[in-house]
Amino acid sequence: MINRRVFKPKLQFFCLFIFPTVIVSACVPTAPSCPTQQPTTCIPASQTADPFTPTPTQTHCSLPGTVQRLQMDSTLLNLTMDVSVYLPPCFDADREGGYPAVYLLHGQTFDDRMWINLGAAELADELVLSGEAEPFVMIMPNEQFYYRPVRGNAFPDAIVSELIPWAEEKFNLCTERQCRAIGGISRGGAWAMRIGLTNPTIFSAIGIHSLPTFLGGSTQVAEWVKALPKDLQPQLTMDAGNLDPEIKSTIQVEAVFNQLGFPHEWKLNNGRHDEDYWRAQISDYIAWYAGLWDIAP
Repeated sequence: MINRRVFKPKLQFFCLFIFPTVIVSACVPTAPSCPTQQPTTCIPASQTADPFTPTPTQTHCSLPGTVQRLQMDSTLLNLTMDVSVYLPPCFDADREGGYPAVYLLHGQTFDDRMWINLGAAELADELVLSGEAEPFVMIMPNEQFYYRPVRGNAFPDAIVSELIPWAEEKFNLCTERQCRAIGGISRGGAWAMRIGLTNPTIFSAIGIHSLPTFLGGSTQVAEWVKALPKDLQPQLTMDAGNLDPEIKSTIQVEAVFNQLGFPHEWKLNNGRHDEDYWRAQISDYIAWYAGLWDIAP
């Protein structure tokens, strides 16, 4: 069985001033809050990891991973969804325990190939082939009608009820919560946050990259976080560029996480809300997802 690292926040934090990148783990209610008007870093005084029993990794693999573009029929969306899939080097359809997977969602005006075009597959190959990461799968669905409003949109239900079962059966994926992560860029980041926080029994980690303004805003996020069972709080990372015109939305959501004592990582980088920014950050994104699962001995 593949487990992920779970970091449990302690009650004491200290702050470091860093620029241009800010990394913040949420302060718990009994800890002094860090100033929000300037770049800071709140770092837990200590961290502990849960016991881990990994599935042995295949050795002596030099073949690169593969990328496929497939189609999945969606009853909920009443369409055939394009899905890009990255399979790791020396993918084994009979691997005991299956593979962990991250579901990556694209931004508005893009499609399921966005993450691949940014270099996600090559970066995953490097981590797996070098032995720095366990082999993992990336599932990247296309939101065909990305211009539709969020309210009443069946896309989240299609991800949870249709895409995940389809992918797990087709690609020998681990079916346990700790084997699944979800992340997204821009509109995809808003979807990842919504889907991840409202389905805590399904996803163990969430990546939110360049969060845009969205319906419900920080009020809705607060409701989702308050409803989370303490033993099902996901790992969460979020980032944005300091020149991102949507930065206000990210700051508001991050403030909610701090107010509610929800553990998270927050990075403020140089950049805008565009492909140049995401291409500059993509290696950090993939490394974060790959690092969710410990390396087999």
